[in-house]
Order: sequence, then C-alpha cells, then structure tokens
Amino acid sequence: MVSKLAREHVTVVLSGDGGDELSAGYTRYLVDLKRSGFARLPQVVREGMLQPLSQHLPHGAWGRNYIHNVALDLSTATSIASRCLRSSTGASSTRTTSAASCKRHTSSGRFGEYSARVKTGEPLDRLLYIDSKTYLPGDILTKVDRMSMAASLEARVPLLDHKLIEFVTRMPASMKVRGLQAKHIFKRAARGLVPDEILDRPKQGFGMPLQQWINHQLRDRIYETLTERRAERGYINSRYVRLLLDEHRRGRRDHSRQLWALFMLELWHRKVEEPAHMPGVSNILASAVA
Repeated sequence: MVSKLAREHVTVVLSGDGGDELSAGYTRYLVDLKRSGFARLPQVVREGMLQPLSQHLPHGAWGRNYIHNVALDLSTATSIASRCLRSSTGASSTRTTSAASCKRHTSSGRFGEYSARVKTGEPLDRLLYIDSKTYLPGDILTKVDRMSMAASLEARVPLLDHKLIEFVTRMPASMKVRGLQAKHIFKRAARGLVPDEILDRPKQGFGMPLQQWINHQLRDRIYETLTERRAERGYINSRYVRLLLDEHRRGRRDHSRQLWALFMLELWHRKVEEPAHMPGVSNILASAVA
C-alpha cells in the first residue's frame, strides 16, 4: 500500500533500511545489553542452576522467560528471541521425521557462527552483525524489494553503501549506544538536518494490527482453525497451542505474534494440501479489515 502510494508520485524512493542494524537503532539492543552482564557468570552456574530453575517454574510464571534467557550465551539468546515459538516452553516436538530433520538445522548454531566472526569483544557488535546477516536480508530487505517491485517502484538503500558500512563498523559500540539512547551517532550526525521532533520521538514499528484482528475480527476463525483435529500435524504440541489460546483469550498474556504464526502455518498447510477448497489469505485479511 505504501509502495503504491509512493508510485503515484515518483518512480524511485530512498529507503532507510539498514540504519538500525548499522548504528543500533532497535530498542531490543538495550534490553540485550542489560542481560549480557549475566554472561560473565560461570557456565556451570548458568546451565546448572538458572536453566533448571526456569524449566521447573510453571508456564506463565513471572520471570520464567527472563531467567531462561539470561542463562544463555548472547547468540543463543538472540536466536531464541527471534523465534515465535520456543522449544523450552514445550511448543515443539520431535515426533515426526520432518521435525527431527529441522532439529539438525538450528538457528542457534547459525547465530553462533556469525557471533564468532566478531572479534571486537563487544556484545553490541555481535548483535549488530547477527542482524545484518539474518534479519536484515531475510526479512526487511526482502519485503521492501518485493513490495516495491510489485508496484513498479525502485527502492534504493543508501545506508547500505559498502563504504559507509566499513566506516561505521569500525566505530566503537559506545558511539552507537549512549546510556539509554540507541542510534546515538546517527542521531547526532542528523541533528540540525532533520527536525528534532523526528529525531526524538519514540521508535515506531511498521506492523499489522495483529492483536486487534486476533481479539476481534478473526477471533473465532483462529480458535476454530487451530483447535481442529486436522491441525494436529505432529510437530506442534496441541496442548501448548490451546494454552496459548486460553491465556490470550483471558487477557493473561498477549500471544498475538505466536498465534498469528501458527494460524499462517496452518493456512499454508491447507493451501498446499487442499488448494481447491482453501480461501486465499488475501480474502481472509480483507474480511478482517472490513
């Protein structure tokens, strides 16, 4: 929709993609850096005490996920944070051949490889490099490229010029995050060129109103789809799915992201297996927005 609107006026646009991965713009970096201090604890303490403690706490208990995350090394914690479902919560199972195959190709292993390439000793540098090799090309740039091309719009990314990347990656992490301010060096460079109300406003995401759709327009459809017998495919624990649905419906936890991912996965299965009887996702979204 944004690309179509821009195409009514121009044929080429400049995108700011890459700025967050280059100069630490995501607020989650601040959270990860606060937790990184636990990495100094001996591995035997983190794996032998903190992890078992988190696993014995009941699902939904206050602090359970926090204790589990701080017990992990930085690359593993980053990998888990990027997932919609966590194996530690009982979300996954290895009851099928496909699940066993997936188990051999973990995101934690890949994230660990990327993390090991960074030799500065700075946790922030490792986080930025991991995102630049995974989230940025696999998610952000892919979506922008496909949607802009679909509208015959050319999107260019000046912040990903290799000379700028080489220059900024040599900067110390303290120039990118200063106190509680993310993107410090970027904002300082842009001060006076960009209005203060733009530089100083809270960061806004570019997401869909998943919570509204799941709580209202698609509430019954999602519940019915995920609790049907044919949705039990062997690699997602059905009891865990019902637990997510129950907690979300009662307002105990916001599981919008997880439920949306499960909903899309199940619709994908049905589209592959029953294409003649499966309504398009665009039709489902249209009914949600209407």
